[in-house]
Amino acid sequence: MKLTRRDLLWILPSIPAAGFFAWFLRRVVVIKFLKVPVGPPVWKEGAKVEIAPLSAFPEPWSFRYFTYPLSIGPLRSVVVRVPKPAPGGLDLGDLHFIGLSRICTHMGCTTNYVRNPRLGPVAYGYPATSPFMGCPCHFSAFLPQEGGEAVFGPARYPLPRLHLIAEGGRLFAIGHEVPLRPLED
Repeated sequence: MKLTRRDLLWILPSIPAAGFFAWFLRRVVVIKFLKVPVGPPVWKEGAKVEIAPLSAFPEPWSFRYFTYPLSIGPLRSVVVRVPKPAPGGLDLGDLHFIGLSRICTHMGCTTNYVRNPRLGPVAYGYPATSPFMGCPCHFSAFLPQEGGEAVFGPARYPLPRLHLIAEGGRLFAIGHEVPLRPLED
């Protein structure tokens, strides 16, 4: 079979188009189906940092931003009071807390705590049913009540958790989960 110029006009543009669709299919599979689940935490002990009194969290979904000191600089973090026990969180009777890094595991942007789930579809494209951590850069979403699990967007790994303790009616962070993605990947 002899190829004509007319055949080449059809074949040559098809090669990059086929490459694009192969890349797109791989990306969809990775983003949608290959997210890493939350496992049991491996803690790296660090400085003991006071976050707030327990009374600063009067109801479920109350939160407080804070920074946790690391040798490479301060780690932007959040503590959220969740309605049920969270993997790697702190349980004090009926009070349940989770401490999370605010650094997105996709590209290192700072995530925000989105308390109103109705903002999920509008601001992040995520059909939220509960408050979540949202990344404004590439619209990844993470669930605090599931230990920071990545549930939407390009992030594959959960947010690293912080080790929390309570003493004298106050909440403290005493370490972080390793690896501390994306800083220690």
